[in-house]
Parts: sequence; C-alpha cells; structure tokens
Amino acid sequence: MMPLLKIDFIRRPATLAPTGVVVLVLAGLMLLLSARTLWHAYQDNDRARTQFEIAAREETSSKHLPKAAPTPAARLAEKQGEAILRELTVPWQSLLSIVEDYPARDIALIGIDQSPAQSQIRITAEAKDADAMIAYLKYLQGSVLLHEAVLSGHLIETNIPGTPVRFQIVAVWRKP
Repeated sequence: MMPLLKIDFIRRPATLAPTGVVVLVLAGLMLLLSARTLWHAYQDNDRARTQFEIAAREETSSKHLPKAAPTPAARLAEKQGEAILRELTVPWQSLLSIVEDYPARDIALIGIDQSPAQSQIRITAEAKDADAMIAYLKYLQGSVLLHEAVLSGHLIETNIPGTPVRFQIVAVWRKP
C-alpha cells in the first residue's frame, strides 16, 4: 500500500532573510548613486558642448575679418611668384615633341622662344621652299596641344644656295 500523502494548505509564508534585505537595500543605494553620477555627467557634457559652440562661433567670426591691403612688396612678391609658376607649368615635353616630330625632313629648327604669360611659343625655322613652310604650318595648326599657329614672318635667303625660306611661327598652347 501507499503511504498517505500529507498536504499542508495553511502553511506560514517564508520570511525574508536579513542578509537578503541588506543586499537589496545596498543595491538600491548603488542604483541611486550611479543615476546621480550619470545625471552629473550629462550636465557636464551639455556645458562642454555649449562652450565648444561658443568657441567655434568666435573662431569663425574672427576668420571673416577684412584683410588688410597688401603692401607693395607683397604685391611684387605675388607677381613674381605667379611668373615663376607660369614658367614652371609650361608643357615643354609635349611642345617639343610636337615641334620636333614633323615627319618630313625638309624643315630645320633654329630656335624656340616662349612667352608663358600669353601661353605662346615662337618657332624660328628654315624650310627648303615655301611649300614646305606652309606644310609645316598646317602640321602645327592640326596638333592637339597648339592652336592659333600663325606665320608671323618669313624671309627668302637668296644669297644661300637652294634659296631656303627662313620663317617664324607664333602659336598658343592649350593649358591642360
């Protein structure tokens, strides 16, 4: 047979242990202290952001002060710097390859002079005849880098055998 089962329906509720109550109170205090610390941290952050925005506004307002008029020495130095920069940015490699790579061998280059301020080069050359001079001019006008290539002058050398034509072409190069 089975033993009888006893069930107690009116048993007294369990009491809280004193250590559990102490731990619960300490946890509550720690929660309150951490909430207070977080509150102060948010306030400090808001103060720091406000100070940062004020400093940023002051800095941008000081940047927009009118500039003083440059001195004559500063203007001269700026012009000289621009002139040097123009001379350094001349695309010499490309210009020389266009001028020298003419496929016909009836042109002799005598000199090339530059004017970076106007982006111009002046080519002095000698051709065996006027037709070769015109062909060379058309070759330069058809190049990608040069435009406005014009004949600025020519001279037929009658005292030299073969009567070559000495000429000058002025061309403007395109800035890259």
